[in-house]
Amino acid sequence: MIKLFYAPHTCALASHIALEEAGADYELALIDFATNGQRKPEYLAINPKGRVPAMLTERGILTETPAILVFIAQSFPQARLAPVEDHFAFARVQAFNSYLCSTVHVAHAHRMRGSRWVNDASAITAMQREVPQRVSECFGLI
Repeated sequence: MIKLFYAPHTCALASHIALEEAGADYELALIDFATNGQRKPEYLAINPKGRVPAMLTERGILTETPAILVFIAQSFPQARLAPVEDHFAFARVQAFNSYLCSTVHVAHAHRMRGSRWVNDASAITAMQREVPQRVSECFGLI
């Protein structure tokens, strides 16, 4: 059985959607960010990075959204979540997934969790104000 460790309003949503679309048999495990659940020893034993998502599979634990999405797509090919039979097309999907995680998500994270980078309230406010512009730039909308 697959177990997805997630928190609301995080990129773990992509993995949750993929599991649903694949028709997978899985369970959810909420990591409560409000109580700093991602820093508790029980969760750090699952994902030492203290981030979500993490996914427990029969073969072990996977972390990072692109890896989890690949695993789901390849484990449930009948769902046709990705073109796993076409190596080039699949690589293009991976390029997009990686871009979302490493560029768009990072830009967006400044709005919700600016305190990860600075502890000056005015700097956090400035980052939050810049997020729409930066996210638009990530998608080439500007």
